[in-house]
Amino acid sequence: MSSPQLSAKRLWASTLAVLAACSAALPVGATPPEQARVDNILGNSSELLIRRSGRRESIQVGSVLQQIRDALITAPPNNARALLRFMSGSGEDLNFYVQTNPHAEAAIYYFPCQMQGGDYLIGWGLASEGSRGCENGMQVMRGRTTALAEPLYLAQTGPSHGPDPATSPTASPAASPAANKQAGPIQQIFYCGASGDGGVGFATSTSGDPCTAALQQCTGSDCAVTNTGFWWSSEPDIRATLACTDGSEQTVSGTGDTLANQLEAVIPQGQFCGLQVYRGQDLFIVPASDAAVQAAGDDEILIQTRDTAGGLEVEVIKGAVNVRSSTTAEPLLVQQGQRYGSGIVTTFDRSASLASVDMEVLCTFSAGGLQLSACAEAGLATDGPVAFCDREQASGGQEGDRRIVQMSANAGEIEIDYEMYGVPDRLQIFYEGKSLLDTDFVSGSNTLRIPFSGSSARMEVVVTGNIEQSSTEWEYTLRCPR
Repeated sequence: MSSPQLSAKRLWASTLAVLAACSAALPVGATPPEQARVDNILGNSSELLIRRSGRRESIQVGSVLQQIRDALITAPPNNARALLRFMSGSGEDLNFYVQTNPHAEAAIYYFPCQMQGGDYLIGWGLASEGSRGCENGMQVMRGRTTALAEPLYLAQTGPSHGPDPATSPTASPAASPAANKQAGPIQQIFYCGASGDGGVGFATSTSGDPCTAALQQCTGSDCAVTNTGFWWSSEPDIRATLACTDGSEQTVSGTGDTLANQLEAVIPQGQFCGLQVYRGQDLFIVPASDAAVQAAGDDEILIQTRDTAGGLEVEVIKGAVNVRSSTTAEPLLVQQGQRYGSGIVTTFDRSASLASVDMEVLCTFSAGGLQLSACAEAGLATDGPVAFCDREQASGGQEGDRRIVQMSANAGEIEIDYEMYGVPDRLQIFYEGKSLLDTDFVSGSNTLRIPFSGSSARMEVVVTGNIEQSSTEWEYTLRCPR
């Protein structure tokens, strides 16, 4: 399929301008993030990968996603978590974060504002007239549980390569006929729109960044990327919605091979139009305005997305968001304590979400500089040092140490390695007010495995140094549940 080269006279604006009709005012024309930094990791980092231009890389704290084709992949058994913080090209914090959470199946986060499969915690701060990451919306697609007749989950390495075996599902009976009819290799088609003062551009690409061409087409004085995304060439039924500033809205249906040309034929002249590309089970999530959030008595937005057997769900823990899908005629405003699923809004147990392990991990991650009022509300804020399982928690001497260690789960078997050297020191582990381990004063090294189960994933570890021997030394590592 050739990439469409639309005239710069055809005006494009934000990805989700159509949502401006919602009861809460929504942003128009906000620029997508230019970088997403891996701010923290909990668990086995080998279960997390970054895909850049078809090549997979190991992940570490500080890794950065910064191209439209970059993606963060979670790999089975999916017990690890990563926190993404979003920034502008100059490194300005964009008041937006995403935490990946354990899920039964693999998931992909496509930079900048799309995700497929998996469970996530997503948060926005108040805009305060500044920029927020993915302010025009987050597109959420179903993962391997999708009933669509599409191999939507293929992590393609390019038009001449096959799917990534780490993330490709076993083709379902429904998906096989569509795949078999494909004349050539399945391609991931990325699109990008740019707009500025008096000019716009739009382009697609299967092998590079389409934003380069889109920005070249844009003739305005203040051109910037306004919307990005992708679809698959093999998709037999996808739709695109155009919503324009004159109030008109058109929906175009087509296949992955024909959609771009069909869009070109219906884009009106002389006005801004927003674009959505979606499948039947996709969701678009847009943060509500500051006014809508503050009117509900909140100072931030925090949601949990879930890819369930029954479909995608969105739970609002703090603030409010607007959710649109193919099953709703207009966007639905979903507020604190409400859940969106299957086109309807219901309630959920918000207190249970605040007390969840996912939330506990987020609050531990936030100690690195992310200010979350939800952590104080949940009683999960910590004043002292917090460490992470699978890392060296502490080492020292006569002064000893006391700290909280964040685990990856609230049940299983922990493993602790300690080294007390020649002078005896004491190691204790407490969990939910009970003692899991007390070595008394011992010397030498050991590895112990201890089963545990409860509601929390935090443990308190206390080392008492030998007050009679100033030369004493010790160290330990507490490993995540296996």
